[in-house]
Amino acid sequence: MEEAARIQKEKGGFIKTMWCGELACEMEMKEKAGMSSRCIPFDQEDLGEVCACCGKKAKHMIYWGVAY
Repeated sequence: MEEAARIQKEKGGFIKTMWCGELACEMEMKEKAGMSSRCIPFDQEDLGEVCACCGKKAKHMIYWGVAY
């Protein structure tokens, strides 16, 4: 999560991570990194096995971004 927040701050745009699908993790990403979920693509990429927020088993690859 810290790396995603750093990349967002430095470069902007969308950040791809793995996500467990839990609302609590989505809310934590919004609170700590300032990003909310933007899209869960149909064509999933395998970026790893764990959620970027909590470290639990990931279910989805997701795009995060800042809502303006």
